[in-house]
Amino acid sequence: MNDDDRSNAFRAIWWFGVALVPLVASQVLRLHQHQAASWLALDYAGRIVALATLAAIPSARAVAFRRDKLEISFAEITVWIIGIVILERLSQWPRRLINAAFPLIVLGRYPQPTGWLNVFDLAFGLALVAASEEIIFRRYLHEALRPYLGDGTLALLTASALFGAYHWWTGIGNILLAVIVGSSLMLMLRRSTALWPVVLAHYLVDLIAFSSFVRST
Repeated sequence: MNDDDRSNAFRAIWWFGVALVPLVASQVLRLHQHQAASWLALDYAGRIVALATLAAIPSARAVAFRRDKLEISFAEITVWIIGIVILERLSQWPRRLINAAFPLIVLGRYPQPTGWLNVFDLAFGLALVAASEEIIFRRYLHEALRPYLGDGTLALLTASALFGAYHWWTGIGNILLAVIVGSSLMLMLRRSTALWPVVLAHYLVDLIAFSSFVRST
């Protein structure tokens, strides 16, 4: 890389770190919340501020909110989504087993909203989760790492490992699950090029997971 490319690559990593600050801050603050409404409000706020941070920086905005042409068919999108959902469902048993083996590392749990708040969270909250995490960790982080790690397996694993680390407070089982699902979503993004099918896949995975969680409690 020449000096300009090196400087641009450093700035891309820097802006990722800046966007990560409100995300992690909201996680820390949520650990002290006992009401679902306040927990969700902090979660939404952290994600919105992180997205606004990237949107406010022209170079970051050009990458994070780029619109790429869809390179796969709707039938293939469906196959990808079904496959990732099945993978996530099959990973639930080992996730629970690992978390049960290391209970002290589980620092908090997702809230159980009821009534209109639950409907709002399933419709808006999970959509915000999917969009924010795909934009920041799948699209932007991947592009920020490309000058250093290229576009191969190492870049995929590094981005997925950082995505897993972002779930630090949920226990080792959830961290490993996030790495597995994150890697699958990254592979889907490489196939589709466009981000929206990956956001849709992420949303549906979370919707099924959270709906199952509510039914089991």
